[in-house]
Amino acid sequence: MATLTVLSPSHLAGSDLDAAAAAGAGDQFLNDGRTILYVKNTNAASRTVTIVTSPTVAGLALADVAVVVAQNEEKLIGPFDPRYFNDSNGFVQITYSSEVDVTVRPIQVK
Repeated sequence: MATLTVLSPSHLAGSDLDAAAAAGAGDQFLNDGRTILYVKNTNAASRTVTIVTSPTVAGLALADVAVVVAQNEEKLIGPFDPRYFNDSNGFVQITYSSEVDVTVRPIQVK
């Protein structure tokens, strides 16, 4: 599992996206509740990006969030409420149906 660096864009100078290749074992990023996830799929097949939920609410497990990213599609997912998406270390965990030809980057929204 790889830890992704959250991009904090500069509102005056702009920022390069510099998306990273998705990791086969999944990725994680530190989440403050103001972070979205950029996902790009350049493969001929759709990919499912799963955002893992951690806690239970009133004793009920929350379903993970699965987002399908079609061929040659880009998506923004989030933001992620820390109460539901952060693990015990403050990270959001991400898995992929396949990481091949998928790039990702968490972006802080100010």
